[in-house]
Amino acid sequence: MRHTFVSVPALVAVAVLTVTGPRMAESLSASTVAQALDLGWVRIPAGAFRMGCVESDASCLDNERPAHDVTFLEPFELMAAEVTIAQYAQFVADSGYVAPPSPEFPQAADHPVVLLNWDDAAGFCEWAGGRLPTEAEWEYAARGGQVGLVFGSRQELSRDRANYGADQCCAGATGGGDAWVRTAPVGSFPPNDFGVYDMTGNVWEWVDGWLDDEYYASSPRINPPGAETGFARIARGGSWLNFAAALRTSVRLPFAQTGQTSNVGVRCARSRPTARAD
Repeated sequence: MRHTFVSVPALVAVAVLTVTGPRMAESLSASTVAQALDLGWVRIPAGAFRMGCVESDASCLDNERPAHDVTFLEPFELMAAEVTIAQYAQFVADSGYVAPPSPEFPQAADHPVVLLNWDDAAGFCEWAGGRLPTEAEWEYAARGGQVGLVFGSRQELSRDRANYGADQCCAGATGGGDAWVRTAPVGSFPPNDFGVYDMTGNVWEWVDGWLDDEYYASSPRINPPGAETGFARIARGGSWLNFAAALRTSVRLPFAQTGQTSNVGVRCARSRPTARAD
């Protein structure tokens, strides 16, 4: 197995790093979960796409290859936007879960919560009646039904459509519609064709599964669950702190399960509810 940590420093570009011990969410009753804030679930239709490095992209890393076909036979749901500070605060209040530290910059309630480790992200999604998206679900939703484009639904990156960093590593930057040096309020830029926001930029998003550089070569073609073991957890999508190449939709960021940075957050997925017979 060949690992690709060599390129990680340029992709991670973290501003704050704080590591804490494992934190476990308390089990909550179904009625408590049902009272959670409206998380804006969006239906992602069944369909097929080409996952991984696109032909026109000369910047792909080894772990983005080989490109391979993936099919979803059933629709699923994804939060339209990243989990906000307000939403995560409700989770903490309801569950007694330990709140993450605050970043070294101001954020409003509608900004994405950051400094979450993988367990924090998974705990929130379980409380919300969902789960972390698989890598395949995340990338399929990020591409929004478009084919072969480097940045999800666009071939070129624009500050009118995403919040990202300076051209040289590593600092936040502004320009065009991107008025935020650091995190932006969720949903500040136009959604893609599936109706989801900020799949490119703002904060990296935790996904389920492990990073195994060989997984793409043998993963199932139908609803791949992700590798059961590997050398790191995975975040997707790029952030306010990263230069443009890190925001390519096929990028898979290796990240420690206990890692917490000021540019990593989460959004949740869930399977479509089964209709009840009357």
